[in-house]
Amino acid sequence: MRIGLVSTMRTAVPPRKAGSVELIVGLMAEELARRGHEVTVFGPEDSRVSTRVISLLPKGYHHDPTIWDWQLAEFMQMGLVYEHAAEFDVINSHVYCYALPFTRLVKTPTVHTFHICPTPDFLRFCRMYPDGSYVLISEFQRRFFDGVRISGVVYNGVDTASFPFNPEPGTYCVYLGDFRPDKGPLESIRAARSAGIPIRLAGPESEYFHQMIKPELDGFNVEYVGEVDHAGKVALLGDALAMLFPVSGLEACPLVLLESMACGTPVLAIDSGPVAEIVTQGVGGIYVGELASLEEQLKHIDQLDRSAVRRLAVERFDVSRMVDEYLRIFELVA
Repeated sequence: MRIGLVSTMRTAVPPRKAGSVELIVGLMAEELARRGHEVTVFGPEDSRVSTRVISLLPKGYHHDPTIWDWQLAEFMQMGLVYEHAAEFDVINSHVYCYALPFTRLVKTPTVHTFHICPTPDFLRFCRMYPDGSYVLISEFQRRFFDGVRISGVVYNGVDTASFPFNPEPGTYCVYLGDFRPDKGPLESIRAARSAGIPIRLAGPESEYFHQMIKPELDGFNVEYVGEVDHAGKVALLGDALAMLFPVSGLEACPLVLLESMACGTPVLAIDSGPVAEIVTQGVGGIYVGELASLEEQLKHIDQLDRSAVRRLAVERFDVSRMVDEYLRIFELVA
């Protein structure tokens, strides 16, 4: 099958460090190519996949300060995608709903993968294209798409083979993600401190980081390790006691949950969004109903079987399962 995979123009495919959509597209591209499919990735020119890459820009707008209108960059790249539409049996766009206005201009079918919980405008335009093939990444996400016909739910996947399993629980817990109030980094610090367990934090610095998180750092019990690449992420998660996820914002299918479990490191989370779908209670980790319960559960999370945590990740969230499900959808529409 000839498949066009459309990533964002934010950063390379796969990303050097942070970038969930770009990571998913990169994993899909390599697995599909390994299975013999002819794959083209639409993303920044500095993408590092083994497949063909087509791009308007040498690098992503996240790394190029001369590109100030990121939405225009995405839209112009989408035009390039559909200039090549006749070369594919199916196009799979992972860029919001930007592909919608192009889909009726070509014969090649498009599968739209939505990675966010939608805004009202997002929904309005999806409803204008009821014939579209729409894929979500969690059942939780589905509740926001009232009036939109969904072709399927395909959970994100990770290359579990690239996350070595560590059967021994570590002595510290981890926060890994963006530093924003709704992500819960401050709550993670407070829970770890109350439980008497050191915490290491990783992610790109932000204004919130400098205002609220930096004053909490002491270099030992509360340590910031920077924005990590894949090797740094594997080391950080694999040697941890638990990964804390007290997120209050809307998340569709957070990759960090899958990555932590792939190392055998259980997740300790607030029961919000798709957490209960992903983190099987008492197997992949523990989720609680309120922040006050995090501290107490953190004291007992070392009792979970880390081999069962790892097994859950391999069986439910390996990239091979994700690609199997996408191929079934691609074959239906092509």
